[in-house]
Amino acid sequence: MIAICIGHSRKISGRYDGGAYSEYLKISERDFNLKVATKLSAELTRKGIPSKIFDHYAGNGYGYAMADIAEQVKKAQATLAIELHFNSATPSATGHEWLYWHSSTKGKAIAEKFNDCFSKNFPNIKARGLKPIKKTDRGGKFLELTHCPAIIVEPFFGSNEDDCKQVNPDNIAETYAKALVSLQ
Repeated sequence: MIAICIGHSRKISGRYDGGAYSEYLKISERDFNLKVATKLSAELTRKGIPSKIFDHYAGNGYGYAMADIAEQVKKAQATLAIELHFNSATPSATGHEWLYWHSSTKGKAIAEKFNDCFSKNFPNIKARGLKPIKKTDRGGKFLELTHCPAIIVEPFFGSNEDDCKQVNPDNIAETYAKALVSLQ
């Protein structure tokens, strides 16, 4: 079973964190990825691959939220987990990157498959490559605590107009599905 985790899904003062907001897409990171997850899960179901969407992380603070999502993924008996995000920085920042736990050979192989599929389907978005993450790196807790191979996906910059012109929830979900199907 594939765990499809929606980044920025912990509540702060009663509201979801939401992550970055893309002025070009007119949507928050969390809301965009909820659409991607729904389409991805439906596509995996059509291919006979079970999946589950995780869109609420309990806990006050990042560490507690990551412990909670790791426990949810473990209880669901997931065999692979992906956490959906998109990057945001200066308007000139561009590209896709795939984060995996530094010592996970399976996580690295999954990240490589996502990088390859994304590079093929989106040749005009810069490939920033694979990023091995250690305990002190940003995003490290999700990758460290998840019991199964896991990656964090950063397919584009929501702050880059050219990246945003090329993406939508449908084509992102379709590309993720291709990567996941090829791993089966």
